[in-house]
Amino acid sequence: MAGKKEKITGLTQAQVQQRIDEGKVNKTTNNATRSYKQIILGNTVTFFNIINLILLIMVLSVGSFKNTMFIFLILINTVIGIIQEIRTKKTLDDLAILTTSQIQAVRSGKYVTLNVDEIVLDDLIVLKAGDQVPADAIVQKGHVEVNESLLTGESDSLNKEEGMQLFSGSFVTSGKALCKVVHVGEDNYMEQITKEAKQFRRHDSVLRKNLNRILKVIGVIIVPLGIGLFYKQYYITQVGMKEAVLNTVAALLGMIPEGLVLLTSIAMTLGVLRLAQRRTLIQELFCIETLARVDVLCLDKTGTLTEGNICVDRVEILDYVLKIEDKKEKNQEKKTELAAVESEQLIQGSPKISNHDMEQIMGNMMGALSDENATANALKERFTPICTYKVENTIPFSSDRKYSGVAFKEHGSFYIGAVQFLFPHGQEALKQKCQALAQEGYRILVLAHCEQVRKEIELPKNMEPLAIILMSDVIRPEASETLEYFREQGVDVKVISGDDPVTVAAIAKRVGLENADAYIDATLLKTEEQIADAVQHYTVFGRVTPKQKKQMVVALKQQGHTVAMTGDGVNDVLALKEANCSVAMASGSDAAKNCANVVLLDSNFSAMPEIVNEGRRVINNISLSASMFLIKTIFSVLLTLETILIGHAYPFEPIQLSIINGCAVAIPTFLMTIEPSFQKVDQHFFRKVLRNAAPPALTITITVITAMYIGEWLNCPRDMLTTVVVLTTGWTYMTALQKVYSPMTAYRKVVIYAMQTIYLICMIVGQNLLELESLNFNAVIILLGILNFSPMLMDAMSTLYRVLEQKFDKCHGLLDRGRAKIKTKEKVNA
Repeated sequence: MAGKKEKITGLTQAQVQQRIDEGKVNKTTNNATRSYKQIILGNTVTFFNIINLILLIMVLSVGSFKNTMFIFLILINTVIGIIQEIRTKKTLDDLAILTTSQIQAVRSGKYVTLNVDEIVLDDLIVLKAGDQVPADAIVQKGHVEVNESLLTGESDSLNKEEGMQLFSGSFVTSGKALCKVVHVGEDNYMEQITKEAKQFRRHDSVLRKNLNRILKVIGVIIVPLGIGLFYKQYYITQVGMKEAVLNTVAALLGMIPEGLVLLTSIAMTLGVLRLAQRRTLIQELFCIETLARVDVLCLDKTGTLTEGNICVDRVEILDYVLKIEDKKEKNQEKKTELAAVESEQLIQGSPKISNHDMEQIMGNMMGALSDENATANALKERFTPICTYKVENTIPFSSDRKYSGVAFKEHGSFYIGAVQFLFPHGQEALKQKCQALAQEGYRILVLAHCEQVRKEIELPKNMEPLAIILMSDVIRPEASETLEYFREQGVDVKVISGDDPVTVAAIAKRVGLENADAYIDATLLKTEEQIADAVQHYTVFGRVTPKQKKQMVVALKQQGHTVAMTGDGVNDVLALKEANCSVAMASGSDAAKNCANVVLLDSNFSAMPEIVNEGRRVINNISLSASMFLIKTIFSVLLTLETILIGHAYPFEPIQLSIINGCAVAIPTFLMTIEPSFQKVDQHFFRKVLRNAAPPALTITITVITAMYIGEWLNCPRDMLTTVVVLTTGWTYMTALQKVYSPMTAYRKVVIYAMQTIYLICMIVGQNLLELESLNFNAVIILLGILNFSPMLMDAMSTLYRVLEQKFDKCHGLLDRGRAKIKTKEKVNA
């Protein structure tokens, strides 16, 4: 009776159903994509859409129905945006199923696999290394070590024995335990922390920040300019209510870059869809843009350079070590010779254990330990788990400790781990031998023994090494090509691993990593200052703790780098959350996948260049598109200011600008957003956009004002002058389109020439609709003059802008140097 094993049953199906009916379910929210309601509201209820609706009401109020054409473009843009985002949502949700966090539970006496949102109160769940605790629970059987960094900010692992509580959101770093769920859903002690762990911390996106800057400026100025323009035309120049309303609406429509945000979202979602087809799950829209800007890539060796599979290559059983004093007593004749031998040098003697003993010891250790990681699996594959020794205590592997151990009754305690951690002091000859083997690319473990049956986690001081186990990593076949790609792109690759630095450096050298010989043991780095200095001078880092990985990422960011981090284990979580862009392998732990911006569903490192290229395509194409949108915004603002200050009336009607916008901006930029553009990203997005947009915008402003004043001087009718400025503005815009999208590829030529043709057809066919008049001789002369001189004027504006930009940079540099000198003097005086 005493030896009868207690049967674990868990909840019955009836009990589970009762708790579901009572709402005691661990429901979680999927925040990877927006809901359908959020998608529709997000694309329709926007500041600029509200402005457009107000403008529509204004146009309808004066009975000019043909000038409502702009609203159809807005509706088309909105519908396209909704459809595209819904399509992306479906794709991402389908892919997300593949990475849904699951947990093992016991129900009705059987082990079942549940999604975390299927867990109910009082469920018995099995937690092991790599799992994120899905709900508050009490350990019922076994023991685990957990990382509660998301709760406390401390990365030290805590040992949890039977009867101790586990908090949702913490990560299991080692061990295995059966636990009873005590809270679910919103009742979890740290439910908000859990949400933070599963959501992505939105790191700064340069593209998003610059777009928001543009929209913020426009949002601030558009209302007062609109009021001022209407007041000037209606009350001062007294052009009449209808004309004042239509001219004001035209000016405001010109200021609104209505398609820019939509185009950016479409470009991003198309990139996400293309990557989804390549088995890459993007969990944060702007992360592909961030990855395209990365200049430092931190790799975890396992799962990136290697397949994550380890095999035991061979075992070397150590011989007995005879100390010099013993040898002197046995052979006084060799005293002189032995004096040159170090006191702990390995001397050939009889083996400490036999091959059979080695199989028995390792087999029993594998049978006792519940570790589940690549090293443990390789050891279990080589040494068949058996249970012939009686177990007194086990120490599961921890990424902080770097060793595991088992105490057997009548056999003492055995430990297996890295030699530096098992023997921090002494055993120099053994360390030298392990280091020599590690330089050949082997992963080295040492089996050590202590006579006492110990139950403490701390290592005993009287351990004796028994054998060396040589393990090797399986190199990914595509790793060399991928590293070469990043080298060509100027991305500094650093390998950060918990393994021996010499071993990691040897593997890095095998795959062709540049400066692989520049390696360091992270155990030597004690302060944040030392870590910051090390990341500047070394390429390979070994024996890195989870906390140090995070500190390295922080140091690189503080030095002005944009950092990407790849990882697949719990020990990578802190660094993944800190990086500008984080990439996890689908084969990795739930904790890593929950924290990452990108999940490689095939766990294939070679997909990284494709992600970078998609990000570059988005940024490069959006920067060109933004330039075209801002041309209209800038010249509309300038013409509005001119009209308010000294002009008579705004020269355009809404429908006229709608045609120009459609042919020169909306359609061509949309078509060219899908064009491949994989060159390196210009780090100064906003400056590049202004450099492209300002000269054409100034050219249009000057030509429109010139045409209006010269035309009035030549007594040309106002309707004819409006026709002249519509034709010249459209054609100047087409010229700008060619300049912005230079050099001209075959695809770009087809798009631009087609748009020019369509624009001309619209001018001819839609003459009456657009209210274009036939021109007299003076108007034709003005038109020809502007068409002739506008290209030269645009070149002059470009030259002027570059000169001003250089002078600005020079002044900014002088100011920076002045501030630096002042700070230096203050430090000296202090």
